[in-house]
Amino acid sequence: MATSGERAERVGTVRWATFAGVCVLALVWSAYSVGAQNGTFLTQDFGAQYHLAKMTAHGAIPLVDFEHGWNAGSFWVSAVLYGVASGSPTIWYFLWGRLLGAGLGAVLAAAIGLRLRLHPAVMIALALGVLLLATPLHIKYTICLLWVFVLLPTGWLESRPRLAAAARVLLPALVFWQYVELAVLLTGASGLFELFARRSVPWRTRILNCVQLAGGFVLGLVLQAMAYRVLWGLSFADFNRQVILGQTETHAGSQYAVWNFFDLPTESGRFFILALYPFALLIPFVPLVWQRVSDSTRLVALAGLVLVVVPIRRVDNPHTTTVSALVLLAVVLAVAELYERRTSPLVEPGSRGTSELVSKPTQLLSALPLAAAGAIWAAATLWIGFGLQSMAGAVLLVALAVAGAVLGGAFLRGATAAVSAGALVALGCVPALAAVDHLDDMRRDAKSFQVTDAIARWAGPEYERCSGGTREALVMPNYLALYDALPITNPTPYYLFHYDFAQYEDVLMPQLEDGSIPVIIETMPLHTPQPWLTDAIRANYVPCSIVRIEKQATTVTIWTHKSRGDIAQRDLTVRRGEIVATR
Repeated sequence: MATSGERAERVGTVRWATFAGVCVLALVWSAYSVGAQNGTFLTQDFGAQYHLAKMTAHGAIPLVDFEHGWNAGSFWVSAVLYGVASGSPTIWYFLWGRLLGAGLGAVLAAAIGLRLRLHPAVMIALALGVLLLATPLHIKYTICLLWVFVLLPTGWLESRPRLAAAARVLLPALVFWQYVELAVLLTGASGLFELFARRSVPWRTRILNCVQLAGGFVLGLVLQAMAYRVLWGLSFADFNRQVILGQTETHAGSQYAVWNFFDLPTESGRFFILALYPFALLIPFVPLVWQRVSDSTRLVALAGLVLVVVPIRRVDNPHTTTVSALVLLAVVLAVAELYERRTSPLVEPGSRGTSELVSKPTQLLSALPLAAAGAIWAAATLWIGFGLQSMAGAVLLVALAVAGAVLGGAFLRGATAAVSAGALVALGCVPALAAVDHLDDMRRDAKSFQVTDAIARWAGPEYERCSGGTREALVMPNYLALYDALPITNPTPYYLFHYDFAQYEDVLMPQLEDGSIPVIIETMPLHTPQPWLTDAIRANYVPCSIVRIEKQATTVTIWTHKSRGDIAQRDLTVRRGEIVATR
């Protein structure tokens, strides 16, 4: 397997077949993962994009939503998709969101595998990861994968300097027309790559590459200003106000969220990505990993790193998931390359002779401070980057990650392994401790027995009054914990009132009629209506007590058999911890 992609190797039939299979899978998944869009869809963010696409298709001037990065070209593309969909919001969303979002993202992940000559199994892992785990929401975030696919420093592009220069100029210009935010971030990521991550390339070439990237961004801005002037007569002052500075001033007070690693919501497993994202984000920048991965993996890792601005501004599952594709790719590529190079020495060859003269206890003692330093670097990067409620947090996160990787690789030498081990332990502790805290939160927040406890507390005394001392009662439908909480026994062999419970009518009816079931505790309506049962209860029992518990939105009715004689009937309400007569 040639994971680095820097060897002259044929793509081969197996890789092409794998790529074709991914394309088919992406199309099928895109089609079957979207449902019919209704009126609710048209009132949400996706609906707003649909209506803007419609307006653009009918001739409206597409301006910029700078806060979210949407630019004129993106509205033109959406308008074309609107025309292809013949105005259908469902077909439009299939094209714009699913097919050109997650579907194309998976195809680009596999295409990156083709360019890097990855093993077919790694190609499949990349594609499935994008489809099922780190899924771009829509066409906007597929641009990130397209960016690294085009600019990967390997293969035919690098062997043609003029073509590579054209790509570095045209790609930022085209992306600027589509999404301003991504053009800024990805141009910056490529600049960081050229300056700090690229190996075996002269400094003059690196600086020239940076100039080409910046020139492409400026070219996109200038061409857009001229287009608005020529096509719509918009002055540069108006263009500047509506497209660039005016938008940034409008949103100058926008807040950056604090990422609380130990306070993720407990109600849904969808927040798995939120727990792993900070940990996975920094793995490629651990010095030992950084030293041993290819330039291509470094570019992917840096592109994923600068996109941290997006989820930090909006700490939620959709925004984190949608920018995690590059992070996932970087981690998978790093693991594949480390596996391929597993027989290589872990420390600099020149440091072996010294280490062999030192006893193992001495090595351990000297490694502990180094590991602590690595742990401090990783912890500080996470704490500062995700903890500052400011754009400075994201900037410092990128700076600390790049500095740790570059300086660590340059100066640590034989200490690289120890420092990296400490950093990996610190990074791994974040999702591990968050998982323990998450389980504790779920235990503390669990609602499983709160309703049962409330029924036992507030309806228990009423049961004692109504039952006349008997400990036999039927609980219906399914609060089985009440048998232990009260405590009582069930005089019937039936516990679960499922949809075909009527098959027991012949056996249960005599018990309901003769009073061998002295008390029935009804905790909620039956999930499946059983008219024969409810009619029999009303015919043979009287509601001795009705207890309405407002906090749990539960009403408990205690029925006593008519054969037990007259018993005072009460209707009570539990409100703010007190029980009062219902008015």
